[in-house]
Order: sequence, then C-alpha cells, then structure tokens
Amino acid sequence: MKIYKSMCVAICLIFATFSYAEIAEVYTWEASPGKNQEMIANMTRAAEIHRSQGAQVSINVHDVGSTQLVDYVIRWDDMASYAETKDTQMTSVEWQEFWNDVSSNPVGTLTTSFSAANLDQTKMASDFNGSYVYSVSVWDNVETGKVQQLLENFQTAKAIIEESGARVEIYSGGHGSRGQYHFVLLYDSWSSLTDSFMKLGQSQDWMSFMQETSSENIADEIRYFTGYTVN
Repeated sequence: MKIYKSMCVAICLIFATFSYAEIAEVYTWEASPGKNQEMIANMTRAAEIHRSQGAQVSINVHDVGSTQLVDYVIRWDDMASYAETKDTQMTSVEWQEFWNDVSSNPVGTLTTSFSAANLDQTKMASDFNGSYVYSVSVWDNVETGKVQQLLENFQTAKAIIEESGARVEIYSGGHGSRGQYHFVLLYDSWSSLTDSFMKLGQSQDWMSFMQETSSENIADEIRYFTGYTVN
C-alpha cells in the first residue's frame, strides 16, 4: 500500500508539473554513415507536419561533448496542446505516408527519447522559435530530500548567468528522463556563448556561488554538451 501511494503521489506531481508549463519531447538520432544530411532533410519534412499540427519544432545538432548526434525537439504550451497534436497525428494520412516512406529507407537510428517540462510556467513553445547556440548540463542522482536545495541553486545560477548575456531554461525530466534536470543555456551565436563564458570567469558572484556549492554534492552532472539549431 505504501508503494502504491508513493507511485500515485509521483504521478500526480509529474502531471501537475507538465499540465501548465511549456513541455518538450526530445528524440535524439544518430545518422548512418554518410547520411547526416539526408536524416536532417527527413527531420525537416517531419517538422513541417508537426508544425501544421500545432507544435513548435527545432532540429539541433550536437557539438562538443557529443558525437554529432541530432536532437529533434517538439514543444507545446501545455498538456492540452500536446494531447491535441498527438490525437491529430494518430489519424494523419500525411504523417503515416511520411513515416512509411522514411521507414522503408532508414538513414539514422533513434538512440534516446524523453519528455521534460519547463520549470518557468510563463514560457511558451513559441519562445523557442528561431535559431540559437546552446549548452546543456544534465543532472541526476539527486540526494534524498535535496531536490528543493538543488532547484534553489539552479535559480541562483540562472540569475548570475543571465547577467552574463545567456538565456537560461531549467527542465524537469519526465518519461525517459525521470528524476533528471536539464539546465539549458541559450545564445544568439557562438560569439555570444564565448563572451558569456568569459564574463562568468571574471564574475565575483559566480566564483562565490561556485565556492559555496562545490562541497554540497547533492546531485551528479552526468552529461554536458553544446550544440546549435539548423532548422
């Protein structure tokens, strides 16, 4: 009974988080040898369909910290918008024809997929239109009872980093990423990313924050990579 109650509470918390925030599904693909451009072309076709069905889509190529993987990211304003797109897709002849076409001649492999919710409930899917350069830190293995402390640290870091010129988005992982947090920094260009990092290196607030949190060990940074939008 205790396990059942814990599961119910967890499900309710997850649903509450996803219901009123910008939510995303991330599908990470690895191209077959020599097929990277064909895979991105297929993703561009898929994006046109998803956009016509009410979703916001970006195609992001991984850079440093990865092996040239490509993320196909679908975003919605909330769970209601998500469900509407999913229902439309279920009966979409256009989507079925597309999927049959690419499945008959695969040019890549799906390596991972997950959903996540933006912790800032004011953000909309449309806030992510356009191209950007980004870096992502993925955190996991949060110490029991320390989630709130971790989120407070994230918010402190966000305020300092945004003073350096970055835009920061923080996501709570859902299916495929349960218990993980994605700390995302967005920039207009690689030059903006470099300038921001240089400013942080000279920031007394950032150095003080790093010193204060360096010994806490309340979560593990399990992954870090940069990338950029191609569509």
